[in-house]
Amino acid sequence: MKQGVMKLSEGACLTFDLILKNKVMTKADLCHLLNKGISSISRYLMELDETGLILEDGLADSSGGRKPVLYSVSTHRYYICCINISTIYCEVAIIDLGLNVLQIESFSVNRHTMPSDVILQIQSIFENQKRKENLKQEDFLGAGVSVFNAVKNEEGELYHPIIQYLSEDWLDYPFAVALEKALKLTVYLDKGINSAAMLEYNYGKARDCEKIIYILSAMNVRSAMILHGSIQRNSPFYEDAIGHMTIDYDGKKCQCGQYGCLNCYASIPAIVSSVQAAIKQGQTSMLSGDPDRINISAICECAKQGDSLCSQAITSAGYMLGIAIANQINLICPDKVIISGLLSAKSRIYYESVVDSAKKRLAFGGFQNVSFDRGDEFQNALTVGAGAMLLEKVLHNEKRISCFEIEESGFMR
Repeated sequence: MKQGVMKLSEGACLTFDLILKNKVMTKADLCHLLNKGISSISRYLMELDETGLILEDGLADSSGGRKPVLYSVSTHRYYICCINISTIYCEVAIIDLGLNVLQIESFSVNRHTMPSDVILQIQSIFENQKRKENLKQEDFLGAGVSVFNAVKNEEGELYHPIIQYLSEDWLDYPFAVALEKALKLTVYLDKGINSAAMLEYNYGKARDCEKIIYILSAMNVRSAMILHGSIQRNSPFYEDAIGHMTIDYDGKKCQCGQYGCLNCYASIPAIVSSVQAAIKQGQTSMLSGDPDRINISAICECAKQGDSLCSQAITSAGYMLGIAIANQINLICPDKVIISGLLSAKSRIYYESVVDSAKKRLAFGGFQNVSFDRGDEFQNALTVGAGAMLLEKVLHNEKRISCFEIEESGFMR
């Protein structure tokens, strides 16, 4: 099989998708879900078996007669290189087709880090990971890459972000082309938040939903909306557009130059800054040592133990994010809202505050049935999501990236 290309029939693709999302399935399950006869399903399964994508995985229970064969995704034939490039770190992993992480390693990046340096380090880590797993180049379908901003064109150049966190050399750098040459793999790119959202939509807690909002809150606040399987590119050129939603028209000045942006209230830097300022003004807390060395982990732990200052800072941040989420819910009426990222992972207080704040603003709109959940099913969602994105594109023979078509359609499938 040529790398990055998997010529499967539409029926075989749909069959594989169902097996991957449901872990194991019988022919009867597939017949029911695809509304196809047993001969068609058998043909799709044979096609998948010949390409090494599935295998027989035991027998299902039966109320009588022969026990049906269970089919699952083969996790020992093909692999994917997954990369997540954020503004503070880069993570490189190898996953199998069951989306299981086999190897993972990260390194720091900063505003002085050049894209060529990142590629060299990715290349070195990937080669080392291949050796550890005893894998060959032909074992890989390609490399999926989540990046910190929207992708401009097929060469992998990035749009100018709202805030220039990294070197401006990234803006006109053909990252996809350069990375393909270094890794000798087909490369697919997308915004990190989109990759993580699609992972949750297809394989996580939102896989039974039609419309979702996916929120990631950490150093900044990011969001993605998925409607009927397609990313809604409401702000295609920016990764963190929701973080610059005005939440207080007369509020704090943001790094972007505007005032009252959500990032100023609901992000990790906002919480840390709030606690540091309060301690310097003489407020008491379980936190000890130099206020300028306080970090979010310590704040979350003290809040969990009942520290009122830390608890209030986290609750206030969650309250502000809840307002922003309620605005989005009122616009698209989703089935589910997934709240992920470091803040919700480290602090249940934060998560509960977000949900409570959002729900209080929904009663008048009749959207009380929207459900909320923490995005904790995938530990490395941005990285694994990049791999899942590549798998979808390879299976369906899609273009390397689809961001360059957004001006025409506004959507990505």
